[in-house]
Amino acid sequence: GGTPRKPYPKYVWSPAGGWWGQPKQWKRNTLIVGAGITAVMAFVFKKSAELEKRTLYPRVWIPSMIWAKQFK
Repeated sequence: GGTPRKPYPKYVWSPAGGWWGQPKQWKRNTLIVGAGITAVMAFVFKKSAELEKRTLYPRVWIPSMIWAKQFK
């Protein structure tokens, strides 16, 4: 699309793949990284919910009241 590719220096290295990079298996790699991030975030959320303690009862409803043991 757009404009034709212009010449670029072959000696430049980039972690993102450089100019017009299209790594092999990018869909699989993206899925693996997404699954890893989801697993880590699920663990952090679970641990945070287990450790959550409120010294004062909230004046208004807050979302953490859904999963906090203190309000069940």
